[in-house]
Amino acid sequence: MGTRRIAVAALLVVGTLLWTAFGLGLWAQRQALDTDNWVETSGDLLEDEEIRTALAVFIVDQLYDSETVQARLEEELPPRLEGLAGPAAAGLKEIARRNAPRVLGTAAALNAWETANRTAHDTLLKVVDEGVLGRSVSLDLKSLVAEVASGTGLPASAADRLPPNVANLKVATPEELDNVRDLLHLFKTIIWVLLVLALAAFAGAIALASDRRRTILNIGGCLMVAGIAILAFRTLAGKYVVDSLAEAPNAHAIAGDAWSIATRLMVDIAQGSFLFGFFVVLGAWLIGPSRRATAARRFVAYPLREHAGFARAALATAILLLVVWGPVPWTQRLVTIAIFTVIAFVWLERIRHRTLAEFPDEPPPRLPGLRRRPAAETGGSTP
Repeated sequence: MGTRRIAVAALLVVGTLLWTAFGLGLWAQRQALDTDNWVETSGDLLEDEEIRTALAVFIVDQLYDSETVQARLEEELPPRLEGLAGPAAAGLKEIARRNAPRVLGTAAALNAWETANRTAHDTLLKVVDEGVLGRSVSLDLKSLVAEVASGTGLPASAADRLPPNVANLKVATPEELDNVRDLLHLFKTIIWVLLVLALAAFAGAIALASDRRRTILNIGGCLMVAGIAILAFRTLAGKYVVDSLAEAPNAHAIAGDAWSIATRLMVDIAQGSFLFGFFVVLGAWLIGPSRRATAARRFVAYPLREHAGFARAALATAILLLVVWGPVPWTQRLVTIAIFTVIAFVWLERIRHRTLAEFPDEPPPRLPGLRRRPAAETGGSTP
């Protein structure tokens, strides 16, 4: 008996670790390999004030460090004042630095930024999925730079005179893509292997347990612990990322914001695991032998017996309200909410049968504060 209990505990621990790893892998897959999530995150990054300011300063520095500004000023100034082109360009650069963040916050700049990221990510997925050899992935910022240039008083053509490595940032070389292609395919497979192994560990724990209801309750607790572990990983990893950039002041200033934005999906996954675990714990507790759980079943025994259809409709309504609320992503995905609905209705029938077996003749519940009036007051006779 002791050996079986140890085996159940070990399976629960292994299942929790595998579920946590699955959650982190799912975040990485959805963030790195889903174009819509990638574009949405890149847009959120640009909408962050500190990140937008840092990017604006970088673009302005690149524009004004090129020969475009000074050459344009030399064209406009009289020959005897051409020597002032350099100082004038420096003054305009400071003005542009102040205006550039506002320009990057416009709808046109945001659209150019999202288009560049979508194009780059589509290219990345095409290379990974189809194995296009000799193809690199670059982020084409020419349209974005042109928006900043025109918004700060420069001609949009200034972007054409920037070095290729500035207006067209290379994200990955062909050699790097060749090296990671197989790893990415393996990564996508491992995620679902982790899910299957985690579910197998939990199923094994239920099969070995002498008290399966309590084991299911413990599994719910494990899912909640996994959600907390994912949030803890996010905090610790974020601190490591920020600390690792301590020697790069510009990057260090925005690293925290960038990490918070890039890991929002991780928070959603952690909260989803916690919420699902909470439902499992609540369901397992309500069907258990504790005094309060028994009292709760006694209270609903009459409506479960006399109005079973109403009880099912109430559960369906609660699930629909959960979908409308949408606190976590799995409540708004057809497959996951369908699985949850099936589990919920199986649980309802299980608790209904147990309740009717325990309280087959339970009268209607009497609400607190209400008492039956004496027969003399109602004009009737006392039985």
